[in-house]
Amino acid sequence: MSKDLIPDSQLDALVPEDPTGRDRLMPVLVAGGLLAAGALLLRVDPGSAQVPSPARYGDAPRGSRFRRAAQASRDTIAPLAPSNLTDSIGRSLVIGGAALILTRFFDELVGRSRH
Repeated sequence: MSKDLIPDSQLDALVPEDPTGRDRLMPVLVAGGLLAAGALLLRVDPGSAQVPSPARYGDAPRGSRFRRAAQASRDTIAPLAPSNLTDSIGRSLVIGGAALILTRFFDELVGRSRH
C-alpha cells in the first residue's frame, strides 16, 4: 500500500507527461517578481507607512492596577509589532520569493519518478 496522497493513476491525469519550458519556468519568473517587489519595498521608506510608537501616549505609571497591567502588556507586545509596513511586506515578499525559487530548484533536482 502506497502512502502517496494522490495515487499515480490520478497524478498522471493532473501533471502533463512532459511539461513545456513555460510551465517549468513560470514559478521562477513569479519568484523573481516577488523578490524584485520585495527588494523595492525594502529600499523605499515612505513616512506614510511608519507606524506610530505605542508609547506615544505617555509612559507615566497609571494609578489603577488595570492600567498598570495594560501598560506592561503593551510594552511587552510592542517589539512584535512592525514599525514600518513597507518593510514588513517587503520582507515577506522576499522570503516568499526565495522559498518559491528553492522549491522549484529542488523540484527540478528530484524530477518526476515513474513507477
